[in-house]
Amino acid sequence: MPFATLAFSESPKRLLEQVAAAVDRIEEPLAFSNISACTQLLAGLRFDQRLIGELFPEEVMQESVIYQKIIQKGHKLGLLEGKREGLLEGKQEGLLEGKREGLLEGKREGRQEEGSSIIIRQLTRRFGSVDDQLQQGIQKLSVAQLEELSEALLDFETITDVAVWLASHQQ
Repeated sequence: MPFATLAFSESPKRLLEQVAAAVDRIEEPLAFSNISACTQLLAGLRFDQRLIGELFPEEVMQESVIYQKIIQKGHKLGLLEGKREGLLEGKQEGLLEGKREGLLEGKREGRQEEGSSIIIRQLTRRFGSVDDQLQQGIQKLSVAQLEELSEALLDFETITDVAVWLASHQQ
């Protein structure tokens, strides 16, 4: 009977109505359930979903193992797609956050390097050469400390004053 839905007919809708009526006459519950599900499945190859829904009870199809398998497969595919989209979105957010953090860190490092470079040039101009140990100490200072040193160096009289200031401000 399920294959009857695929037969040629001058009036396909009438054919499906006749098949549905024949399925409804099946009294044994298990046979009714199985034949109805198979009929709906095959009818889906040829007829509109709305028409099938009008003529056959949806609950019967939902009890079908094939229907359950299709639903499970759809669920698994949906989960995989959701995970894939979530990972992609997470990676994109991570990249953006990484870029933001990288830019901020780069700016901070740039300010620190520029600040230490300016101070070393000023000290070199004022006191002559600045030894490597003092230069390294200045390069380790934070931006806030470099700003403080830039003001303090106006009061220094010797290069030793720089060394004393650095010693008192080392972290």
